[in-house]
Amino acid sequence: FIMAKIVMVMTTFYASKDDIRFSLALESCREVVQHDLQAIVVDASPSEDIREAMTLEGTSPKNGRVHVKVVSQTYSGKKGGALRQGIKLAMEEQVDIIAFQEPEKVDMISKWPTIGEKILKEQVDICAPRRADDSFRALYPIEQYHSEKFANLHLNALANKVGFENNIDWTIGPLAFRLSWAHCWSGDLYEGDLWDMQLVPMIYAQRWLGAKVISHEVDFKLSSTMKEEEEGLAKWSEKRLFQLNFLFDKVGQALKDTSNPIKK
Repeated sequence: FIMAKIVMVMTTFYASKDDIRFSLALESCREVVQHDLQAIVVDASPSEDIREAMTLEGTSPKNGRVHVKVVSQTYSGKKGGALRQGIKLAMEEQVDIIAFQEPEKVDMISKWPTIGEKILKEQVDICAPRRADDSFRALYPIEQYHSEKFANLHLNALANKVGFENNIDWTIGPLAFRLSWAHCWSGDLYEGDLWDMQLVPMIYAQRWLGAKVISHEVDFKLSSTMKEEEEGLAKWSEKRLFQLNFLFDKVGQALKDTSNPIKK
């Protein structure tokens, strides 16, 4: 068993404390403490109260150790800017592995030590977690299950042609990589505002810089609040359609590029 030193990066924005995702973020902060991990949260919420609440939940009640460092977002560029800022901060930590995930994916936090160990043991550079299908189908809003499966099938059809293994879960969100590859996500290679900032650097690293990418199945259980909140509502299907078009365009293009697109 190889203990990997891991720091997680999460990006947040809550208009108010009533946001259902905010209570899940607090739960994630408690999980980080529980599993004796460390995390950096880059937050763009208007209220300082929100940052204070996350800091409080991310501090060990036993010894007062701060496991979750919460900072205000200063980088421009929505979620992508927050991710770049978080990765830059994580690069200053003495760790082997940097992982990022959405804070509402509480159950993911406990999975990182195994993934970190796998990266070191198998001598690879990047690991994309892959949702076990039963939990994915049962626990996600059904529209999201179908749209994300569809996106995965499309992106894997492109990715297979350029040397990726054929079962990458492109739409899960969370990802982990060695510290030595973190610069790919810090804005050196690519700057995107949304989901592309999570995925395009991985594609560039694998296709043009020789990174080894593997996928690892996790029995990830999404909190039931998300399904209750989003299933059967047209506005969420509209958001998913936007997301599909966006992924086909930005991530699809990175898989189709025939010459090195990395900004010099």
